[in-house]
Amino acid sequence: MEYILKIVSVFIVASLKYFWASPYSFGLKLNEWETLFIMEMGGILGFMFYYYSFGFLFKELKLLWPVVYNFTPVIFKVRFEMWLIRHRFKRFNARKFTKRNKIIVNMRRRFGIWGLVILSPVILSIPVGALLGNKYFRHNHHFIRYMILSIFIWGVISVAFFSTFMHH
Repeated sequence: MEYILKIVSVFIVASLKYFWASPYSFGLKLNEWETLFIMEMGGILGFMFYYYSFGFLFKELKLLWPVVYNFTPVIFKVRFEMWLIRHRFKRFNARKFTKRNKIIVNMRRRFGIWGLVILSPVILSIPVGALLGNKYFRHNHHFIRYMILSIFIWGVISVAFFSTFMHH
């Protein structure tokens, strides 16, 4: 039972923050092959889950919003309208180009799909990469393949790197 819990926890960590799954796995005393297999499965299945979940949410929330709004009690509608007015006012008066927005726009223009594919498993995270990929590159039919390949390559690199330092 303890072994299954180790595997499940490494799987979950790999599906959320991929780069930290290998040191976490080695900390749980799993060997290199177990770590590599569980990390790859967690990263790839996690990416597929998040990618298609975000796609579903983006598409369905646009369709369901009017229906949900019609069935919402009046008190919640009034509070929502008040919040929306405050939010629009804040947004209108907010700075349009923050430092973070400039960095994101420059990264997208300079590196595009390859920047997201390469940096997502390591620096960002699997859910953030899936969200940005679904938002910006869902019409590119190769994005999912590139992302899975990137997850696989970073898994091999991560296990090789951390196994030299953490595993006996």
